[in-house]
Amino acid sequence: MKMKNISTLIAKGIVLISFIYAGAVQPVISTRFLDLANTEVLSGTVQTLGLRFQVAENVYAGFDTDGSENRIYVQQSFGTFGMGTDANGDPMFTIGGHYTIYNNLDIGLDYVINRLTDADGAGVGTDPFADQIRLTLGIVF
Repeated sequence: MKMKNISTLIAKGIVLISFIYAGAVQPVISTRFLDLANTEVLSGTVQTLGLRFQVAENVYAGFDTDGSENRIYVQQSFGTFGMGTDANGDPMFTIGGHYTIYNNLDIGLDYVINRLTDADGAGVGTDPFADQIRLTLGIVF
């Protein structure tokens, strides 16, 4: 429990620092196509809402949520690293790339690392959910 409180405090501190030092603050609306690698057809889509803050030239920090998953991330010109929690409250990590298609239309491909999740209820790491590849189409305002 103490580790969870520390990680929550660190996450809140990062968000607060991002607000203080942010250049441009931009709302982001995205559609995520879930688990592209393990299905023959799209398994589902979710819509996400978030904010991103410009902290340097071509460097952004932000957060997004789809109502059940929450993530904070750092985005540079070549890729994105994120960390957050899934619908069960288990930690998840994302690493991926993104590309701006047109002025405010972005496309991203994220690899979701789920090694610390608990699919069987017996404890973290005993039977983790499978890792995923997600495709994201987003509009930045």
